[in-house]
Amino acid sequence: MDYLVAKTKGKRGSFYKVLSDQTTFETIPDFANSREYDDEYKLQEDEWFVVEHFSQQTYSIDFIQNDFVATNYSFMPKEKYGKIDFIVSVQNEGNDFIFQKITPSYIYEKQKLLSWNHIIAPTDQAVLYNYEDVLVIKTDADCYYKRNADKLYFKNLNAITSIFDGINILYREATNQEVEEFLEMDMINVADGFSKDDVKTANRRRIKEATERYQSFSPEQKAKIPSYISKYCPHIYDEGTKKFNVNDESNLTDLLNVLNQRYYTTEIDDEKRLANSVTKL
Repeated sequence: MDYLVAKTKGKRGSFYKVLSDQTTFETIPDFANSREYDDEYKLQEDEWFVVEHFSQQTYSIDFIQNDFVATNYSFMPKEKYGKIDFIVSVQNEGNDFIFQKITPSYIYEKQKLLSWNHIIAPTDQAVLYNYEDVLVIKTDADCYYKRNADKLYFKNLNAITSIFDGINILYREATNQEVEEFLEMDMINVADGFSKDDVKTANRRRIKEATERYQSFSPEQKAKIPSYISKYCPHIYDEGTKKFNVNDESNLTDLLNVLNQRYYTTEIDDEKRLANSVTKL
């Protein structure tokens, strides 16, 4: 039997049954094309991010770690519906847990809906429905937990960070100390007035990757960096000092894209490009 469960907001929020013996999400996607989370990678239409051994992660929740027993939950009182934080559809004998985050945009105290589903003849009209206290359920959920495989599948990490507290650890973001250490590298000349406090989230993630890549480079590979950067960002390299000038966030972005080798030239028409995401072949 399938159930729809809702959790109310707050650290002391509770789980309640909303529906029983009804399947909320009729179709569960095929997760054949899944990959480990990478905040620099942009998923293709049929791809998913996956977290393996999800129940063992610190950001997992008790609700999915235990067998779902419907009798442990009471039905949600009417006054609690406006306080729903997220819903979970428990399907396929408790093996599929399907989550949707609920924001104010999904809850309507009064709503008019126009339906044209029943129209057959040219003279048929649409039907206007007046609803009160409506919660909208999306066709595509925010994430899917497969209990038998212990895997969580999702497309947008931001959509589920409030459901799984601490899952944003998946962001590979450099700490303040790591940002400072990067900016203090001998090859970088940082302008006065620019410091770790000026480095935004996107570049903090790039710094983490760039530092790991740079440390893995051989001396021969490091020697290729000035030649590489001169093709795409010559404005940040000083031939005299043999250093990379970082005067602002834009310069830092250029340097990080170079170290992460995001610039490339197409083979056929010799067009210079910047890759938004990368898949290693």
